[in-house]
Amino acid sequence: MDTREEAIRLGKEVIKELLEFGTSLDEHYRKFRELRLLEDSLSFQSALLNVEHAFFMTINSINVLKEQIRLLEIAAKKKEIE
Repeated sequence: MDTREEAIRLGKEVIKELLEFGTSLDEHYRKFRELRLLEDSLSFQSALLNVEHAFFMTINSINVLKEQIRLLEIAAKKKEIE
């Protein structure tokens, strides 16, 4: 069974969803960051900073996933996947 075309189609679908999700995620990140900047309590600022870091790590993971999907598409077009 040749799965190359299906992998390319699925990859494009996932990237589209990741872009939409990334936009929403960025909006939430900005809200948490704004809260941290407005917060007086250092301990709660620290908790908010941890949440910001988790957003950052999530975005990095999304970027890795997008890159791997792009590489999959290149490999499928070159017929390197068997």
